[in-house]
Amino acid sequence: MAHCLTVRPLLWTPTYRRVVRTAFATVPHYRELWALHGRTDPTLVPGRTGAHAGATPAEVAVERLPDLVPLKGGPAEANPYRGLGTVPLGHPVPLAAARDHPGAGIIRDDLLGVLAVRADCGRWHLCHRDVYARATPLGLAFTLLRQRSPMLVDIAPGTPGAVGACPIHGNPVVEL
Repeated sequence: MAHCLTVRPLLWTPTYRRVVRTAFATVPHYRELWALHGRTDPTLVPGRTGAHAGATPAEVAVERLPDLVPLKGGPAEANPYRGLGTVPLGHPVPLAAARDHPGAGIIRDDLLGVLAVRADCGRWHLCHRDVYARATPLGLAFTLLRQRSPMLVDIAPGTPGAVGACPIHGNPVVEL
């Protein structure tokens, strides 16, 4: 099994919150987006989650990649192959097509890179060392936990689904 599956999920949410706080403090897009929805800090407040529960549609993120670079600078290009070196070999499929390819071993997205791998249990395990996912009105939204520029926080490619826990391994899985 890939090393992206070996980190305990207990560390997953605090890491996500730390990335959200950093994005709010240093990335123009997120400060603007959250300020427009009446939020003065990145904490989700019931009833004040903003449009799409705080998620950014992937097409908006692609159009605004320069605005997703932290103020201290960094690259403004997405790496569609991010994470391929950390997962076992398998046939990669786009996120939107994963449901239709039962033999696929890797889910990747052109903007976000590798998101999940199919484990021996048959479920799509998130590479949760690198990726956080949550359900939003736009579908699944993903955050890259280790990528510093561009910062991709709560990006929604438009794929419906849910996030759960694998009953066998206990790791986060996406259910498409």
